Amino acid sequence: MSTTRISTTSEWRRKSVTGSSRGNKTILPRKSRRTDKGLLLILDNGKDVTPKSLNPDLFSSGTERQLTGFEGLDRIQSQIGDPTQSTSTHVCANIFKSRSTARFRTDLEQQSRLGTSSSVYRGSVESSYVEEFLLEEEEKGSEPSIRVSSSTVIVKNEVMKTPQQVSLTLNETNTFILLDIPSSTAEKDTEEGNAVEEQNQQYEFLTVGKGRNRKVLHAEVQTISVLKKTRYTTPEKVKHHTNTAFASNWEMYDTYQETEAEASSEDSDTSDEVQDIEEQHNKLDDLTSLDSYRISLDEKQWNKLQKNPKFLEAVCVLERLLANNCYNEQQKRFIGLKDPSEFRENIEYKYNLNLLWTFANSDTAGKSVNAMHWNPVNKHLLAVGYGKFYFTSSMRGTVCIWNIKNPVQPERQYHFTRSVMALNFSKSDPNLLAVGLYNGHIMVLNITSREKMVVGENVPTFEPVWYLCWRTSQYELNNKEQVCAAFDDGRVIAYSVARKLEGQEIMRVPKTDGKLKGYDSMGKCSNLSIPVSRYAAALFVTQHPADETIYFIGTTTGVIHKCSTNYFNQHLDHFLAHDGPVCLMKFSPFSKKIYATCGDDWHTRIWAEDISEPLFELYTSMQSIDAFDWSPTHSTILVTILGADILIWDFQRKVYEPQSVTHSPTGCKNTIVQFIDTGRCLVVGDIEGNVHVFSLEDMPFMAFFQENLLFDSLFRALITNPMLLHKLKKLRKGNDDK
Repeated sequence: MSTTRISTTSEWRRKSVTGSSRGNKTILPRKSRRTDKGLLLILDNGKDVTPKSLNPDLFSSGTERQLTGFEGLDRIQSQIGDPTQSTSTHVCANIFKSRSTARFRTDLEQQSRLGTSSSVYRGSVESSYVEEFLLEEEEKGSEPSIRVSSSTVIVKNEVMKTPQQVSLTLNETNTFILLDIPSSTAEKDTEEGNAVEEQNQQYEFLTVGKGRNRKVLHAEVQTISVLKKTRYTTPEKVKHHTNTAFASNWEMYDTYQETEAEASSEDSDTSDEVQDIEEQHNKLDDLTSLDSYRISLDEKQWNKLQKNPKFLEAVCVLERLLANNCYNEQQKRFIGLKDPSEFRENIEYKYNLNLLWTFANSDTAGKSVNAMHWNPVNKHLLAVGYGKFYFTSSMRGTVCIWNIKNPVQPERQYHFTRSVMALNFSKSDPNLLAVGLYNGHIMVLNITSREKMVVGENVPTFEPVWYLCWRTSQYELNNKEQVCAAFDDGRVIAYSVARKLEGQEIMRVPKTDGKLKGYDSMGKCSNLSIPVSRYAAALFVTQHPADETIYFIGTTTGVIHKCSTNYFNQHLDHFLAHDGPVCLMKFSPFSKKIYATCGDDWHTRIWAEDISEPLFELYTSMQSIDAFDWSPTHSTILVTILGADILIWDFQRKVYEPQSVTHSPTGCKNTIVQFIDTGRCLVVGDIEGNVHVFSLEDMPFMAFFQENLLFDSLFRALITNPMLLHKLKKLRKGNDDK
């Protein structure tokens, strides 16, 4: 086979050698033309002049395949038959012992440096693959170090000289904005300034000008649910201690002997007490009748067992378990375990009442529910006071402590000689219950005892107690609570809690004459007769929600007096609220400026503080409104009672008629109504001693901004009264500024 010599020059040149096409396997991957990183260039003096790659990441994806021993033997055997290649057998054998192509090039360069003229390199790389390598030039006239077969194609690339002048092209890149604060002002008499003036004029037109009277539509939407994250923590390791104890038989014997002696002494004591009680009963029976001797022993034991506190506690637990079988679903609805789903398909606002159960028994039948109050700590306990409703009737009073765990029987029951007219729990000591009777007697009871345990009582004043409340006095030590009572003779007395309640008169409400501000009532005929009393009866005392020193007193003349604890027997202001007695006054739980009153003139009126006239009235028929209550979950909903009907009002929608009317299950006249703290249930009492517990169904969703919804509803209701609307907006604006 003919060979061709490669002449060298004094410059470095880049040569591309392509072997003939054969069936041999590839040594280098077919990726692109690149310089192998495994090739080294070393001069005769030992200096490494291997060029470095300009971009090493460009050829990082290339991989090398190692040669196997069988492939090397095949190459050697294919060259044995060629005489021109016989002298290179040992060279090829050494080359194929290498593990990689990098080692293959290194051996080839070493052979070229040693000047082996007889070595012949036959291209064994397929024509479709390319190798690039740099060789050191030899001097002119020397023998070539590499012989290439005639089938090898040689491509020579001339080295371009560096130009004298280089042209640079500059291109604009993207603009990066690090901080941009737009201006909130614009120059006048410019396009931007004119646009800003037009926007300001449009805003004034929509808010202050004629554009505010445009037709708008209020719609309700559902907000996104609050995202919650659950996190887990590892508690500290519980420390354990190993203790040992030893007890001998003698120690156990002595212990049992001591317990038996104590038990025998207790039995002897109880037997002595029983004998004393029996002797006393026998003496009384001897004086009254001889029927006591006919009582059997079993009846005597049963009477004794009924007085055992442990037995009564066990009976109470058993009654709760039995009641749970009958009222399990209702109790879950009361607590809130079975509230209707907010994502149900058919959602309708019907404002319905569903009866859960009724608190009543034989002892309360025929007695009017005059007062009730939920315990401030245990929300399952309800205290109810029973007595007479009409002035002509006369009956004994009863106080029952009901528990929702047992709707059938009360867990505490106390009897009194007079009708119970008012009661209230203490906030600091929730086990104390203040009870006011029709004869002016006030007692503070400890409900932890089944028997009537009186903590303190006053001297009766022979005037009915219409209202009781607990208030913190600034004159008491440690800010102890006082019992504040309103009497029929117009006096408001604060009592300090002690064995003997010591009272201090803080206010006495006089009767008012002349024209009063407030409700514009009809003219009255002049009465020339001398009044029996100069004072009007005080029916309730309402504390101001923002100022602890301010309170309001309602009277039978329809006048509400605004008073202060800093001024005794002097009122700060007064106004006429109703034509007749004012039954109740309550502030909205969502606004400290809005309150409502009800009275015997068939109306329920909504008021705003510092505005002398009522905002609007709720009226249906000519019957007195004895009680009402604000919803603690909806700012625009309140409930009133009218005879045997329960009315639910929502003045967000309309004020001229209620949203729903529910008739009492017993058909009796209702006397009192209250919401529970969660707002999902309603409690109503009547004159027959029944306390009905209702659950509210098909109610609207709670608003996110309750106070805003309240004032927006009031603004819409006053759209026909612009003067009053202006006053209310001014009050709202002043409240927001504060």
